[in-house]
Amino acid sequence: VVAGAGIEGARVLGVGVSVPGQVDREGGVSEYAPNWNWREVPLLDLLAEHIAYPLHLDNPLRACAVAELWFGAARGHGDAVVVNLGTGVGAGLVLGGGLHRGVSNSAGEWGHTTLVLDGRLCHCGNHGCVETYVGAPGIMLNLRELSPDSALLHPEDQTATIDALAGGVAAQDPVALKVVRDTARYLGAGISDLVNLLNPELVVLSSWVAATLGEPLLKEVREAVARHALRRPFAATDIVLSPIPTDPVCLGAATFALEGALQSAFKQ
Repeated sequence: VVAGAGIEGARVLGVGVSVPGQVDREGGVSEYAPNWNWREVPLLDLLAEHIAYPLHLDNPLRACAVAELWFGAARGHGDAVVVNLGTGVGAGLVLGGGLHRGVSNSAGEWGHTTLVLDGRLCHCGNHGCVETYVGAPGIMLNLRELSPDSALLHPEDQTATIDALAGGVAAQDPVALKVVRDTARYLGAGISDLVNLLNPELVVLSSWVAATLGEPLLKEVREAVARHALRRPFAATDIVLSPIPTDPVCLGAATFALEGALQSAFKQ
């Protein structure tokens, strides 16, 4: 990448690494990534054998939140929730003007809160998690349950299926419209919990599923949250799509490296 950018290696401040699941940020360890079946992987030690730059590890929830806080919708906001909608699902938390990590860097695992009692089996081992209904595989299952033989369904390809749903909504395909509406109902119920619990100024729908389904998803989510959230916190919360035109996780991971370099300079 450095060679392709045509820059001197000495100008590289560091490398940000985002890996799903539970991350030991200080130790550089991927403790548990259920979608990959990783446990206690010493990722930064492994990468350090090949990459001779300072390495900074965290997960996509924090990466998306940092990207929005520095460059996106959360700039200038003290309290915001960045909902990461991809294969996995979670919430990056900006509280009191800064990133909230929790005592063990585990804050924001909203995707593994229970949405449906005794519902779908999740990779984490529990049943009925938010992720199993609004992550890309969950959306595919929503489609399969509604229309098993739908041409919109690409069983082995999440991206193609979500793209097909977006195209179907644009064409007013009734199956696509219902799948997006049903997904938004689940998502809205889950986001209303975040609104009631955290009372944020802003909820940002981020990552590739949100970007692909776009405004039609946003409209349905807003209506669903309005039905479920308490009136006062909902009135104070704006729900928007991420304005970041690139991959927010990559941008956030790069920001980890920038933050690390700034912290090192400050200590000196």
